[in-house]
This record gives sequence, C-alpha cells and structure tokens, in this order.
Amino acid sequence: MIAARVPRHRERGVLAQSVFVLVLAVIGGWVALAFGGGLSQLRSFDYLSAGAFAAAFFVLRLLALKLPQGDEVPISVMAGLCALGVLHATEALGAAAVVGLLDSAVRFAQAPGGRAVRRALDTVRGVAVLGVVSASQPLLQLPLTFDQPGDEVLIPIVLVGLGYALLDVVTVAIQERLAGGANVLQGVQLLVRPLGSVYLVHIAMAAVVLRVYPALGPWAFGIAVLMTLILQNSFNLYLRIRRAYGDTIEALAHAAELDRPQDAGHAQRVADLAIAVGRRMALSSHELEHVRYAALLHDLGRIGHSDDEDEAAHAARGAEIVEGIPFLEPISPLIAHHHSLDAPGTPLGAAIVGVCSRYDRLRMQHGVTAALETLKAGEVGRRAGVVRELERIVTAGVAEVTMP
Repeated sequence: MIAARVPRHRERGVLAQSVFVLVLAVIGGWVALAFGGGLSQLRSFDYLSAGAFAAAFFVLRLLALKLPQGDEVPISVMAGLCALGVLHATEALGAAAVVGLLDSAVRFAQAPGGRAVRRALDTVRGVAVLGVVSASQPLLQLPLTFDQPGDEVLIPIVLVGLGYALLDVVTVAIQERLAGGANVLQGVQLLVRPLGSVYLVHIAMAAVVLRVYPALGPWAFGIAVLMTLILQNSFNLYLRIRRAYGDTIEALAHAAELDRPQDAGHAQRVADLAIAVGRRMALSSHELEHVRYAALLHDLGRIGHSDDEDEAAHAARGAEIVEGIPFLEPISPLIAHHHSLDAPGTPLGAAIVGVCSRYDRLRMQHGVTAALETLKAGEVGRRAGVVRELERIVTAGVAEVTMP
C-alpha cells in the first residue's frame, strides 16, 4: 500500500478543510442574522414553504453532475436564489441545511469514509455560501415589491446569481486546494470550463421565476425546477456516456496487460497520477479527459510484441491504433510522443503520461525515493516541470496509488 505518512497528510487536509468550512459557516451565519432579519424571524417560520424548497434542493443534489475525470459536483444555485427571493433567510438556510444533513447521513450509512466526509463538508460549505448571499436578499425580492414588475428587475437578479455562482466555485476550489489539489485560480478554471453553462442555466431559470412569481406564485418555481431538472439530467446523460467511454477504455487497458502479469494495474496507476499532475498544471477538463485516456492506452502497442523492442516502436504502434477511432484520435499524439524527451512540438499531455509511466516502473523496481531522484536527474524541459509536480503529489499523498 501507499506510504504510512500519506494518511497523516490526508488528515491534515481534512482538518484544514474543516477549519475553512467552519469559518465560512460562521461568516454565512452572521450575514444571514445581520441582513436577514435576525432570530425574530424564527417565530414566523413557514415550514410548508421551506419544505417545498427543501424538496427542490433535494432533487437537485440527487442530480449532482459527475464529470468524466471523477469529480462529483452538486449544483443548486437556482433553488438557492429562488429561496432567498421568496422566503426569509432563515427559512431558505433551514431548507438547504436539512437536505444537506439528510444527504450526508445517507452517504455515511452507505460508505463511511473520506468521500462521505467530503460530502458533509461540502454540504456545510454550500449552506454557508447561501448565508453569505443572503445579504443580497433585497435585490432578489425586488419583483415582490411591484404589482407588475418590469424586465429591469432581471438585471440585479442576474448579477446576484453570477456572484453566487462565483462564490460557490471559488469556495469549492479553496476546498480542493486545502485537500492538496491545484491552486485556487486553476481550480476555478477547472470547474468553470465544464460547468459554466450549467451555472448560467440555473441563474437564468431563477431570474425567470422571480420575475413571474408575483403573477404565477409557486407554480412558477415548480415549472422552473422541472425544466432545470430536465436540462441538468440531459447534461448528466451526456456525461454518463463520456464515463461509459472511459469504462470501456479501462477494460481495454486491462486486456492489454493480460499477457504481461508484471504490468498488472500499471495503466490505471499512471492514469491516476497523470490526472493529479494535470490538475496541478491547470489542464482543462477536456484536456484531463484526453490525458486519462492516453495514460490508460499508452502501452496498447505492446500487445503481441516483446518488451525488449524499442520504446518508440510500441508508442507509434499504439498511436496508429487509436488514430483510426474518431473519439480517440485526439489522444494519438499523446501516445506517440510519451517517450519523447522534450522534443519540439511534444504535447504537454504526452510529457505527463510519459513521466508518470516512467515513475511507476522505476518505483516498482527501486522504490519511491530512488524513482524520484532518477527522474529529477534525467528529465529536462517541460518533463522536468512534470517531475516537480509529480514529486509534490507523491510526497503529499494526493494521488492514491495502490502498490501490488
């Protein structure tokens, strides 16, 4: 298994995340009490309305988006904006908190461990962010102050929504950074690129709901929730197809190792490391997906051939195989050049796959320390930069790599 020091690093990561989430919760609670009417509103708590919004929070959390590289991101911006626009702050926060606690309890019951802890921390973070956004309630409730609100009320709602989405993304990126991931700016980029359109849909739906709520009442929210679920589910189906491609590629990578028992698990370990390095080097979600596929298939050209042949030969053969598949054609250069020593035009993804593959083989033979020292002494250019990020990941225990 991985070195014994790794769990201690993970514990420190969880502790740092817990402290951050606690501080954020204190700030969010203070803002909600200061700008949302204080504890006096608890006396008139509307449990029926809060329950309806809690149901919306619940179904949106059920449809958490699962990205191809493994991240699971629940987005409930639409429900949060609408709740703050219609309910008291305490009712909106109560609805979000109850749903989050139930979701976390179910996660712990199903599989207690690190994933469940992260989900619970994310629940508190989400409620805290909603508390911070509650300071802008007067802007969100502008339509309720008019008998016939005009379209101009959409502008402040959209602006608040954009601020809400940005705060949501930034706080997630900070959590990931405290867990040992990429820096905050890179983390924001990694989230915005694949999920920006989903956030915009949530903001647009919330703006429409609050615009027509004076005329349609709760029906406006119900219709918007249904439409948001349809759109989000469609996006999830697309992502599920992408993950199915990934599962198929994993099976193919496993098949490629059947005639080489000494390489069992090598492709998966390289893929795990390559994804972790790629995140630290600010690759986009699309680029990370390509790196993962290339890492899984980088030894495809070895099938039926001796391990003693020139490394460039099996790389070229593997690239030729995937080049004929439209879905995998973009990863052909990554496979073809993963042994290239910083040659001009070599893709960064190829350098990442090549360094991670070499590290895994050296580690199997000589151990972690010797493997890293060999890489630092022999790699140059961008590959040397990959080695530096890889060393940070390995020493911090960010990437889970199971030793045989």
